[in-house]
Amino acid sequence: MFCKWTVIATFFTAGTLTAGILTTGCSNKNTSGKDLDLLTGTPWKYEKEGFDDDDGTFDALDPRIAGNEKDNTVIFCKDGTGYSESNHNSRNGNPDSLPFIWAFQNGDSTIYFQDTYYKVRELSPHRFEIYVDQHIGGNNTRYTIIFKH
Repeated sequence: MFCKWTVIATFFTAGTLTAGILTTGCSNKNTSGKDLDLLTGTPWKYEKEGFDDDDGTFDALDPRIAGNEKDNTVIFCKDGTGYSESNHNSRNGNPDSLPFIWAFQNGDSTIYFQDTYYKVRELSPHRFEIYVDQHIGGNNTRYTIIFKH
């Protein structure tokens, strides 16, 4: 219940009633219980995010994840909603929070997150790694996001 009411409050606070309405159509009924529990059991933190040629070495880290953003928590709720929360106080003293929707697909091998379909490379109790292959400027590249607890 914590996720549901926190996300609803966030939607109304942010003035994005439309996003709140859209989340009701997101369902994770086709997911395995194990992966759902691993993803939603505890908040995640960004470890790193950026471009990786699938050799394990990031060629370019995403600047959005540098500095204080690395301390943000990402919370996936079982109902297909979630939010990214800044651990740094905003002007009114409350944490900043950005809602999102997510969903597993293809037997939990794919996740819809941040308006993109990512392949799930690893989902364990301590690590969550997703990636998407892209074709940018005539080159094939892989964009990877790694979360940790």
